[in-house]
Amino acid sequence: MLDIAQSEPALQRSFGNGEIRYGKDGLRGLFQQGCTKILLPKTYGALPQAVLVNTAGGLTGGDRLGFDCFLEAGASLCVTSQTAERVYRSCGGEAEVTNRLRLGENSSLEWLPQETILFDQSRLRRLLEVHMEENSRLLALESFVLGRRAMGETLANAQLSDQWRIWRGGKPVYADGLRLKGEVKKTLAQKCLFGGHAALASLLYVAPDAQDRLEQARKIVADRNFTGQNIEMAASAWNGILLVRFLAANAQELRWCLNEYLVDFRQQSLPRVWQI
Repeated sequence: MLDIAQSEPALQRSFGNGEIRYGKDGLRGLFQQGCTKILLPKTYGALPQAVLVNTAGGLTGGDRLGFDCFLEAGASLCVTSQTAERVYRSCGGEAEVTNRLRLGENSSLEWLPQETILFDQSRLRRLLEVHMEENSRLLALESFVLGRRAMGETLANAQLSDQWRIWRGGKPVYADGLRLKGEVKKTLAQKCLFGGHAALASLLYVAPDAQDRLEQARKIVADRNFTGQNIEMAASAWNGILLVRFLAANAQELRWCLNEYLVDFRQQSLPRVWQI
């Protein structure tokens, strides 16, 4: 009898790459490949927008996505996503996402993707890498939902590595990392860490006037009474960097808070894909 070894079936994986180059007078270059698509909606006088779309409908182990954005001198652009990114249970391996942003002289970029939702048994490794000039401006947001409470979901076991690296004028000025691994339910419950909150976000502003806007950043919290809505927030500024952290009980509260906060901080409405 012939003994034929049974091998594991090859599972289909998603791969996508996108690149956009934007100048002071508009679009200078566009590339999209695989499941990554880039939409350029009309904004009618508002800040130009690029909307990222993952046509695969989510991420799982083995998926690979990459995005590069180049702003030429004097250009302004807001990059967002069509909807929340979902990271599903992995059957093996990590989903990998790499985003690289380059800002030319006196350019302004808003990096405002919608939230990333982690499902139980998910595995994600993500990198945000930024190279900017001394007089350019960056407003960057990343937010996570660690299990959708409204759907009865809890995050018991997961793996996450979310890394930020920013260079300004050729020098490294900011490095941050969030790591979760294994049985994370107890970690999320600890008071000194997440305190039972299931949604979190970081908003980073790197610009010549970043430290001058610290008072404004804190005033928005007081004026909107976010803390009275069971949302924990803190803001700090140093060396041309302003950082605001958010913790909320669930995805709905975080989305509401970010909508209100960003409208006040930016002094303009959010992209239409953000509207709730």
